[in-house]
Amino acid sequence: MALKSFYTEASEVPENLKDLYTEAADGRFVLDVEDIDAHPKVSGVIRANKENAVKAKERLTKIEELEGRIGALPEDFDADEWERLKSGAKPDEQITALKEQHARAVEGLKAKHKTDLDAITAQVAERDGYIDGQTRRDALNAALDEAGFDPVHKPMLSKFLADQIKVRREDGGQRVAFADTDLGEVSPVEFVKDFAAKQGKAYLAKASGPGAPGSHGAGQRGQTAGNFGGSKEERQQAIAAKYPELGR
Repeated sequence: MALKSFYTEASEVPENLKDLYTEAADGRFVLDVEDIDAHPKVSGVIRANKENAVKAKERLTKIEELEGRIGALPEDFDADEWERLKSGAKPDEQITALKEQHARAVEGLKAKHKTDLDAITAQVAERDGYIDGQTRRDALNAALDEAGFDPVHKPMLSKFLADQIKVRREDGGQRVAFADTDLGEVSPVEFVKDFAAKQGKAYLAKASGPGAPGSHGAGQRGQTAGNFGGSKEERQQAIAAKYPELGR
């Protein structure tokens, strides 16, 4: 059975596949795929987009050349064609008709070029949006792991911090994730570690072993709603009840 690239609702995701999907900014649940650019279908779209961009540029060049020739038509008009036109109607009328014909041809080429270019632009924007989103999620998840957050809080923290992580394209085309702070750009790892040292202390993984304080040891706060060990929805309820400040 092939895996779907996304689901619109959490309830649509098969229970045994929930760990393979992450919630996107638009509310959809997308398949978490590494090295998406190397996927045959994506690489095919990339190649097609590049080829279409080259063709579109060639069309635009031809249009510009044709417009230049039309603008200079009276001066550069072919002598043989001129003699042929003189044998019919008045030369000025024939030239005007020919100009109008060429003008219509140019407008037709422009319209086709714009349609083709709009389609290419939409395809590129859709592809770039998906790849940028995947790059952002991968960088944030790796940063949360390195900072030592409790895995049970990762879904909530990923959603909470997602808007802080941006993606830019380098001159070589590589995508780089970063966080824009008051002190300038920092890596996602630096940003998340700074968050862990301040607002995020409560969500760090607890020390394990004999005598280590845990979520079920002495001094535990009152029972919260939801279930930290249950489904995704139950975990989110438990997190929201225990740490209401995140919802502000």
